[in-house]
Order: sequence, then C-alpha cells, then structure tokens
Amino acid sequence: ARALTVEHRFAAAVLDPGVMDVSASWTDNIPSPLLKLFRDGKKDAFDRDMEIGLRLSPATARTWRFRARPYGKDSYFDTLTEVHRYTLSDAEAAQITTPLLLTDPEREQFWPGQSERLARACGGPSELVAFTAAEGADFHCQPMARQLTDARMFAWLDAALEPGRC
Repeated sequence: ARALTVEHRFAAAVLDPGVMDVSASWTDNIPSPLLKLFRDGKKDAFDRDMEIGLRLSPATARTWRFRARPYGKDSYFDTLTEVHRYTLSDAEAAQITTPLLLTDPEREQFWPGQSERLARACGGPSELVAFTAAEGADFHCQPMARQLTDARMFAWLDAALEPGRC
C-alpha cells in the first residue's frame, strides 16, 4: 500500500490483507510498561527489559527473531522503530488511486479491521472481499483456503485488467 501512494502506474493491485499500520501487530503484544520505555525513547532500558522478558519465554523470543529478521536491526528498540515506519495515515492512503482488491479474512489475527479502514481511506476504487470461517477461509492470508483466495483474486484481476478498463 505504501508504494501505491506515490507510484500510480499500476493498473490494479491486490492487498492480502490491506495494512495501514504494521506496528499494531507488534505493539499489541508488548506490555504497557515496555511500550512506555519505547515511546519515551529509552533505548537501553527497553532493550534490557525486552531481553529479560524474552529469556522467560523462548517461544515468544523465537517469534520475535523470526518477525524481526527482515528489518535487519540489532536491537529490540531499533527493530520496533523500523517497524513503526510502515504506517499509512488516512491522508496518505487517500493518495492511492490504483484500483484495489483487499482481502478481509474473518478472525484476522495481526491486523483486524485494517483492510476495511484502508478500503474507506484510499482515493481510488476498492473492493473489500470477505473470507469466512464457514468457507474455511478465516485467519491471516486464509491459509486453509488458498485456492479460494487465488480464484477470487484472479477473477477480480481479470475484470480489472479487461481491455478498455485500464
């Protein structure tokens, strides 16, 4: 979505799902005293307390390492700072004029409600496509219903890219 705010040459785009604030899935799982350290810019204290907390939960530490790897930062504070760069305001989203298909899976566990918010905020045409538990297509990126997801995406792209429409 961020690229589409400035790049207007795409004829159509699919966002699976639409995300306006990547950091939400990170900060929702960080205890408020730690978030306060982060928001107050107390890097050393934040990194120290994160290290202690993650030692107590090896599973959470593995998840953090896996999710943090693409950001290429050495500290917890720097990683979270980088994650916070991946946000869109409503004003930025309004600059998106590319026709969008946004998936909206029931029980989205990382960015619930963000596809709908982005669909409302974008400046061009958008279609919000619901995926449900009854279809076996709930949860982030509909992992148990990729064929259904692909069928809906490609049908939408066929229509969006029909000669004369773009």
